[in-house]
Amino acid sequence: MSTPKTPQPPLTNLLNQLEAAVRAGDRVRATQLEQVILQRLAADAGDRTDLERRVRALMAELDKRTVGPDANNDETPDLEEAFDETPYADARDDETLDLKDILFEINHSRTLCEEKDIEVSLEPGRRTRGRPDFPLADYAPSPDADGVVYPVWFGTNRKPAPKGDGFTSERHDRIARGRVEVLVPEAHRFGQTRTGFWKRLLRFDLRDDSLRLQHVKLQERDAFFAEIQEAMQAARDTGEQAHALFFLHGFNVTFEDAAIRAAQIGYDLRVTGATAFFSWPSRGSVTAYPVDEASIEASERAITEFLVDFNANCGADKVHVIAHSMGNRGLLRALQRIAANAQTQGKVKLGQVFLAAPDVDRDLFLDLALLYPEHAERTTLYASNADLPVHLSSKLHDAPRAGYYKPYTVAPGVDTVAVPDFDVDLLGHSYFAQAEALLYDIHDLMRHNEAPAKRQRITPAFDGGAAFWKLRK
Repeated sequence: MSTPKTPQPPLTNLLNQLEAAVRAGDRVRATQLEQVILQRLAADAGDRTDLERRVRALMAELDKRTVGPDANNDETPDLEEAFDETPYADARDDETLDLKDILFEINHSRTLCEEKDIEVSLEPGRRTRGRPDFPLADYAPSPDADGVVYPVWFGTNRKPAPKGDGFTSERHDRIARGRVEVLVPEAHRFGQTRTGFWKRLLRFDLRDDSLRLQHVKLQERDAFFAEIQEAMQAARDTGEQAHALFFLHGFNVTFEDAAIRAAQIGYDLRVTGATAFFSWPSRGSVTAYPVDEASIEASERAITEFLVDFNANCGADKVHVIAHSMGNRGLLRALQRIAANAQTQGKVKLGQVFLAAPDVDRDLFLDLALLYPEHAERTTLYASNADLPVHLSSKLHDAPRAGYYKPYTVAPGVDTVAVPDFDVDLLGHSYFAQAEALLYDIHDLMRHNEAPAKRQRITPAFDGGAAFWKLRK
């Protein structure tokens, strides 16, 4: 005899329980309820409609209660409190941590961020809703979903996947080139590659805003550059200067992650020309930090070869480079190789070079920093004291990193910009691609190459005799 099924509680009851758990600060219970509600929503469209009506009514009531100077906002999620609850929240002090502790903290903090799904305000009193009013070429609409398909060209020394639909995390002895197509949905929000369900629910927009890799096409070298040159000419035909944006990713990034991030940056910055990236064989795992260190070193030759070839043959008026985190090691060594090679010495001229959160030994950086002004129109170093991974890297290596605050890394020919904590994620490591103020600064530099003193939100700063710049929120 079959056991009768236990009646499921209405979603409205579950929502009430979730609200009570949130008010009580019971994250375990709230997370359990979140999973139940998500499962129910996926199975019952009718309940979803009722829930949306309920949430709209609750938020309308919330607006009535919180408008005015006497509003009680004590229940606003606090990212600093969330961080304090991690097992290794005291890692920002001078205590030396071992590799196991460091990797656990990074992974736990990221998981906590995903579970909490906290909506983050980029500036006091408002949230980012749209994209800057930058010129943008017309991209093909997607035939399968609302949005556009954004093309990004790539080079990689990863091994091709067995089915030929991507690349693995293993090293390859040759460079592959090609183009990826990334769907940028109509619901895309500036600075984001995706937002979680609860963020979308709170803003009454349940549309999926995740950027998605749709197609990977391998190309021979001549066809690769022919397409990029066509994109450059198309930009010139509209009266724009032809720019190329070259992105070099960091630690813990898969090929798909790199493609999606490059597309988000290029799309949000309204690059007039073409966006490209080089993907070295990162394992895409937080526990593989030592493996990634070895891989980026082994990829120096491939990165150099691709950068030299791309700079010489893409047909852009200017080639700009964004290197993130550990990717800065590959860029720095590439410039060193270029300068030491008689065939390439003095021939690679870049536009703007952006060093975002560089996970590079500070002494090594200062020793080789003169390479940047030799090859770039302007070089900008962005560093943040809220960057947990770079801070933990300094603990792991027992040496300061160029991408963390103190001691401030200031070198001749490099504009050092201290970045505040934008609270875009609990790790504080992806601000270069997510924070609105910083993306605007990158955009303005690419278009106008203005000195820091002439740019919006940039103010002078001094510390211990070091002169640098600060970015205001």
